[in-house]
Amino acid sequence: MQDPPPNERVAPWARTVCDLFEHQVRVRPHATAVRTAHRSWTYAEFGRVTARLAHRLRRRGAGPGAVVGLIAPRGPAALAGVVAILRCGAACLPLDPDDPPRRNREVLDDAGCDQVLVAAPTAWLPGAQLIDDPGLGEEDDDTASLRSPRPLDLAYAITTSGSTGRPKVVGVPHEGIFNLVVASIEDLDLIRADDVMLWTTAVTVDSTMHDCLMPLCCGACVAIPEGGDLPAGRMLLAARTMGVTVLEIPAAVLGPYGRSLLPRLAEAGVRLVITGGSQLDGPGLTDADSPVVYNGYGPTEASVAPTWYRCVKPTPRWVPIGRPIRGVRTHVLDEDLAPVPVGVDGQLYIAGTGLARGYIGLPARTAAVFLPDPFADVPGQRMYATGDRVRLQPDGNLVFLGRIDDQVKISGFRVEIGEVEHALRECPGVVDAAVLLREDAPGGAAIVAFLVGTPSADDEITDRLRDRLPGHMRPRFYVWLDAMPLNRPGKVDRAALAEIPDIARRGDRV
Repeated sequence: MQDPPPNERVAPWARTVCDLFEHQVRVRPHATAVRTAHRSWTYAEFGRVTARLAHRLRRRGAGPGAVVGLIAPRGPAALAGVVAILRCGAACLPLDPDDPPRRNREVLDDAGCDQVLVAAPTAWLPGAQLIDDPGLGEEDDDTASLRSPRPLDLAYAITTSGSTGRPKVVGVPHEGIFNLVVASIEDLDLIRADDVMLWTTAVTVDSTMHDCLMPLCCGACVAIPEGGDLPAGRMLLAARTMGVTVLEIPAAVLGPYGRSLLPRLAEAGVRLVITGGSQLDGPGLTDADSPVVYNGYGPTEASVAPTWYRCVKPTPRWVPIGRPIRGVRTHVLDEDLAPVPVGVDGQLYIAGTGLARGYIGLPARTAAVFLPDPFADVPGQRMYATGDRVRLQPDGNLVFLGRIDDQVKISGFRVEIGEVEHALRECPGVVDAAVLLREDAPGGAAIVAFLVGTPSADDEITDRLRDRLPGHMRPRFYVWLDAMPLNRPGKVDRAALAEIPDIARRGDRV
């Protein structure tokens, strides 16, 4: 089949991200595909590296229907592993090398992984294959024999926490990530061929699939910073030194620090910031000297981010999650699965292109949340019950209101912790806030506010909240932190907050 001109943004014949990447290898062989502080790889070079690894996986039995584990920290080896697994036709299951071996072993077994790629020898996995294997031969460079996966083949599998204490493994087909990447390039303008995208997320987070595959599918460059956590200061330094134009910052960081961080990113040459992972709640996101900010929303079960909102003036501080991308449908329904009117709260259901196949090995759990879609034009379509409360605004944008299971009950009243946190962030001196119901509080169960910023007297905050919240929603205790603990996906680590002792110490920093 004849290739389209090199300036085509998306090859019209492509059906998977593998097709899009291989097209870029052909039409932009000398463009930089991957860059670190110490070296870079052109599309031709990275194409050869991943083709060799893909051929080795195929020779050992990997292909459509198989799931291949990947245990590697963020870095060039991990990225090569992701692309190679996809190119061989298998699904990629990324795991963290720092997680307990027992947990990783359970996940690999649950997903049925017969092959595992590792960045370094791993004692508890003696049969794992090294990604950077010096034995890979030049004869494996040919990509012609790499049959492209089909749209409904699994592309990747991501773990999510399970109520039983054992993580669930979500299997996502190619059509979902392909649809998101094409929408990101053609509709949202999240990436351009001359962009440099900084990889900031953990390998095990589903947004990594979007952040890394999106640039590789349009001829842009993935910039990989040095390993380890990436606080705001390191992101800014990497943007300056690596020529970054696009990057992702978790909403839990961008919300409280965006007003000071965004102008400095603009000075460093960043044109666009992607955010998500939790409710975006912060001022200054549309200042004239700031990059464009796109707020993405989506559960792992719906291909990273099926809805997006571009922050434009006037964007409210409680930022909407936007509208669905091409091929995706959203429903706001009541408890009887009936549509609610515009402006009325309901649960968000997601349908159309992008839904996960389900939870690998858990058919009952899959059936409980992937329901028949009664609003579909074609019989047999499904919709995913997100468990998120939203409201559809008259302008067509969705507003996230919190988790259905984030409601807490105290003194007979149901309390939405998101509403309390939003009110706290508008108090003087408060940069960030998180709220928990602590059963171990002195005097019995109490709403406890964990705050970051300039400490002020409890009474001052309480007085400010009197105008915003009824008495049963106001916290009884305030704990000031130097920084809000975040988990691997960049969300507030509520488990860590639940372990903070001595919550009755008033005004002290923890």
